[in-house]
Amino acid sequence: MTPTHYSSVQKFLHWAIALLIFGLVPVAITMTNIGEGELQNRLFELHKSVGLTVLALALARILVRAARGAPGLVEGLPAWQRTAARTSHMALYGLIVLVPVLGWAGTSACCAPVAWFGLLSVTLPISGGMPVGERILSVHVVAAFLLVAVVLVHIGAALHHHFVRRDPTLRRMLPGTGTP
Repeated sequence: MTPTHYSSVQKFLHWAIALLIFGLVPVAITMTNIGEGELQNRLFELHKSVGLTVLALALARILVRAARGAPGLVEGLPAWQRTAARTSHMALYGLIVLVPVLGWAGTSACCAPVAWFGLLSVTLPISGGMPVGERILSVHVVAAFLLVAVVLVHIGAALHHHFVRRDPTLRRMLPGTGTP
């Protein structure tokens, strides 16, 4: 049976992942544009740890969605918008997993150890050193830019539903709303 609303857990995971991704972008831009030193090192470590947290939350979100399902699209959408919505959601889920996996793999190859907030070693067994790590990380950067683009489309679509179509699409994902 298809649920009529998103659960509190689904909403929490959605917004937690969104906020963490929004935080990762300025950290990534800063850490790659400042000179080498202690601040850059700390930003790299923060970026890696938050990225791994996004990955864990994304996997939890996928499991919750697989177990619970999600509400259907609102009625009256043209076929192309239904297709665009499904495609963009698949792209979001895929990229939210792929981007941190690529970052994790790249740093494991070139810059081990990888430690989650300095508490837990999570280095992947990937060899090849800096040449392999740099290639993986270059794909990570491209995928991250693609993720940002898809997120911007997602936000635009949500705002379109809310302000133009005036349907409940956005409201049902907001905390404290959307339940029957």
